[in-house]
Formats: sequence, structure tokens, C-alpha cells
Amino acid sequence: MDQQLSEKPHFTETKADDEISLKDIILKIKEWFFIVWPHTVLIIFLSLAVGLTAALHTKFLTKPTYTASYQLFFQEESGGLSGAMRLASSFGLGGMGGGSASSSAIVQEYITSRSNISHAITTELENGRLIDRFYEETMEENGEIAAAFQSMFGIDQRYTDSTITMIFQALNTEGISALYDEESGTLQFDVTATDESFAFDLARQLVVSTEEQFKNWKKEKSVSAINAFQKKVDSLEVSIDAALYVLGQYEDQNNSLVSSVDKMKRMRLSIDFESLRVAYGEYVKGLEMSKAELMNLEPPFKYFDAPTYPLTKQKGSAAKAGVFGSVITGFLLVLLFIVRVEAKNIMAD
Repeated sequence: MDQQLSEKPHFTETKADDEISLKDIILKIKEWFFIVWPHTVLIIFLSLAVGLTAALHTKFLTKPTYTASYQLFFQEESGGLSGAMRLASSFGLGGMGGGSASSSAIVQEYITSRSNISHAITTELENGRLIDRFYEETMEENGEIAAAFQSMFGIDQRYTDSTITMIFQALNTEGISALYDEESGTLQFDVTATDESFAFDLARQLVVSTEEQFKNWKKEKSVSAINAFQKKVDSLEVSIDAALYVLGQYEDQNNSLVSSVDKMKRMRLSIDFESLRVAYGEYVKGLEMSKAELMNLEPPFKYFDAPTYPLTKQKGSAAKAGVFGSVITGFLLVLLFIVRVEAKNIMAD
């Protein structure tokens, strides 16, 4: 019992020695202060030099960026299907379904897709192809790259695909963004570049090519619906003609000689003919609806205001760049001197 009591104060004392007190922290900070103090002038000088360099670079060498923006508005159709498509689906015509995916999600994926960007940058525009304007400065600075591009792009498939993929990755990393706002139901689409006309033309071309692609997809579905409805209408016309011919034969017979069995057959033919007539009317309706939709194709989105010159211009603040550069440089220098001394102390121990 006495041994246990005598050991207890020793345990408490060891635990207290292991704890770091506020006094220890203050002493350590004071020690670091005396380490840094002799280098104060050097730290201030280097910090101001780096800050001034960052400010001058931002002011005179950093190019401003221009942003072309679209707000795309969506009006979702029931189940993603048009009237003719729903009618075709209800009649069991295969391949007419449009799926349940939201058109806004599909547009958001397609507008920044490799396929869309590839089409946009290789289309001939009034100011030239966007891919040529993308590489304009690089080609002016490096003749070898210019010669390789002019001799291989569009001819060598591997070189062409790799070049388009590189531009696609670069644009999606820095230049293009498409964000959907569920509350407002709008897709905010922005294109940012250091060349104002490049940003303007690329944004417009991506939106236009997206519109055309969705129209083409709708056109394909409408043509498929028209062909399916037309085939069914032609088939029903043949069936109706056959039913009318048989009914005419029964009507030409002498009623007094017609047996009860023949009367039942005629009644059955009349019912079948009426069913064919109703079905024929519905399929003709679907055929006309499909033709009307083919004549009035629209993209799944609309926009009210297209970008206009001048585009929104953004340039980095020289003052912010200078302050940020000075603060970061000063912090790193202080950390460097402290770590160097602490490392020597650890190695000495």
C-alpha cells in the first residue's frame, strides 16, 4: 500500500512534464523571432521584389480574358416524347421511344463533348477555322509546328485525332463551362478566351451546332415515325379494301336465300370493318402529326440574349497580385529560416 502511494506522485509529475504549457509556446515563438530578426531586411527586400514583379507581370504581360455567355432555357416534354412519338409508342411501333433522360442533362453533356467541339473548331467561318486561330500564336513562334500542322492535319488520322483531343481537353479545363441550375431550369454556358472574337465565335458555333444536332436527331425519329405510320396505313387500306369486297358480295345475294350462318359472317365482317376503319383513322392521324412535326423541328432549348460585342472583360488586379506575391514570399522565407535552424538543432541532438 505504501509503495503504491509513493509511486503515484511520480506518475503525476511525469504526466505534467509531458504536457506543453502556454509558457512553452510563448518561449518557442520568442526563439523563432530571434532567429528571423537578423534576416528582416533580406525578407522585406525579397518580398517586395517578388510582389513588384508579380504586379508588373499582371499589369503589362498578362492578357485579359473575354467571356461569351448563353443562358439556355428548357421546356421539357412529357416523358421526353413528342405527341406523334407517344402515339406511335401507344400503338406498339418499335423504335419510336425517346427514353426518359432529361433533355437538359443531354444538352449539358453534348454541348461540351468532343464531337461538338471537333465540329465547331473545324467548320469554315468568315474569320477562318477556329482551330487555325487557336494555334495562330504558336505557329507564328514555331515554324516546325506550323509546317507539321499544315501538312498533316486532316490528312493523317492519328495526328488529326490527337490534335482535336488536346484542344478538347484544354478548352474543357480552362475555357468552357456548362452549369445547370435546377431551380431556374436554365443552363449557364460560358466560353472564356484571351481572344475576344475567338470566344464569341466558339460560343456561338457550339450552341448552333448543338441546335442542329438535336434537330437532326428529332428529324431521324420523325422520319422513322412517318415510315412506320405509312406502312401501317398502307396495310390497313389493303385490309379495308378486302373487307369491303367481301361485304359487297354478301350484299349482292338475295336476302331471302341468305342463311343464318351467312348473316353471322356478315355481322362479323361488319364489326371487323368498323375496327379497321377506327384504326385507320388513328394511324392516319399519327401520320399527319409526324409530318407536321417534321416540318416544325425545334431544339430542346431556347435563349433570349446572344452575346454581343464587347464581351465581358476580366483582367487580374496588379495590386492584388503584388500583395499576394509579397505575403507568400515573406511567409516562405520566414518558414525557411526557422526550419533550417530547427533542423540543425535536431541533428545536433
